[in-house]
Amino acid sequence: MGKIGSVVRKGLWAPIKAILPKNPWLRVLVYALPIVLVLALFGPALDVVLRLVDLVIRVIEPLLQTTIGRILLMLVVVTITALLLFWLLRRRVREMRAEATLGRHLQATAALVGLDRRKSRDLFRRVARYRGPLPDRYPHVVQDANLKLARQSLDRNKVDEALGWLARVVEPGLPKELSRSLLQLRLEALRRQGEVLPATLRREAEQAVVRFPEDVNMLAVLRDLSESEGKAQEVLKWQEKIAKHAPPATRVRERQRYVDALVAAGQRALQGGEVDAAKKIAKRLQKAEPDGASGKLLLGDVHRAAGEFRQAVRLYGSTASPTGLDRIAELLGENPGVIEPRELLANCPMQGGLLLVARELARAGEYQRAERAARVAAESLGPTPTVCAVLAEVLDLLGQEQKAQLLREQTVARLLSPPAN
Repeated sequence: MGKIGSVVRKGLWAPIKAILPKNPWLRVLVYALPIVLVLALFGPALDVVLRLVDLVIRVIEPLLQTTIGRILLMLVVVTITALLLFWLLRRRVREMRAEATLGRHLQATAALVGLDRRKSRDLFRRVARYRGPLPDRYPHVVQDANLKLARQSLDRNKVDEALGWLARVVEPGLPKELSRSLLQLRLEALRRQGEVLPATLRREAEQAVVRFPEDVNMLAVLRDLSESEGKAQEVLKWQEKIAKHAPPATRVRERQRYVDALVAAGQRALQGGEVDAAKKIAKRLQKAEPDGASGKLLLGDVHRAAGEFRQAVRLYGSTASPTGLDRIAELLGENPGVIEPRELLANCPMQGGLLLVARELARAGEYQRAERAARVAAESLGPTPTVCAVLAEVLDLLGQEQKAQLLREQTVARLLSPPAN
């Protein structure tokens, strides 16, 4: 390829070489002719440039003759050079300032993680006061610093200071997580301050929940407001959502709180004679705690209030819990003979159920069977207060008042004695 290119160049240059004169000086004249023509064409412009250069030299020359002039000349040159460098490097300088601010923000966060709160607070304040160009990687660094300062102020119980930092946050354009943090901190600060009317706080919380319907902290504010206002149904509604969206660390606690709220609501409904409402709450309770006994106990209370004692006993017994056994004992104490001993034992297949069977047999006059069942149950269950109370009642029914009185005295002494080390 190199040989072919050389041949092509020689072929193109051959006609021009043939026209050029043989004398080398004449050749130089031919080469210089185009340059002279170009200079003649741009002669006026070059003349202006030369005159300007001459003017600058005439101005500078007197300055170079004195010390002050040389100093002034040096300052002018340095200033012009600095301005030129700034103009050329201004983008780089902006990026350096922005990255320095981001680095300071990261240092403050690291100090916060390291529990150096004073250093973290000072660095965050410097970031919050920054008004220069923002880093492209995180343009919300100033707003984030204000939010972190507000959170630290709340941790130190300085509510007014926290509200001041929150007021500096420009909300439009914030990413979702920073907007969530802003609303959470504002609600917490307003609630702690105590100067805002409950209606205003509720309105703020409802607006926040519309934007973030799964935020547990915002839902907790509405739940607490409903509790303070005595609105039980709203408490249940908000607590149900909290239990549904709670993080793993608090999920068990919030679900238990929801279950307790349902149990309390069901008992209030029963006390108010609202059997249908209590039944609905019992179904919600079984759905909230499928493997627990609370739903069955409440539903048993509903049947008990409706006079359906057999269904109530069956539900109490299906819980296989001491609470269910106590409920059966209460029901049979209030309504003796509503269920046969054999059916009672089938519905409550526990040793405690055998003790209840003993009491029912004693009431029916079958003293030998009652005594035998009571002895077996007492040996299996041990001397718990509930067992002793029912056993003492069985002994009374069997005509053994002295043993019953002695058993009661021993039970009281056992309850009053200090626990063994």
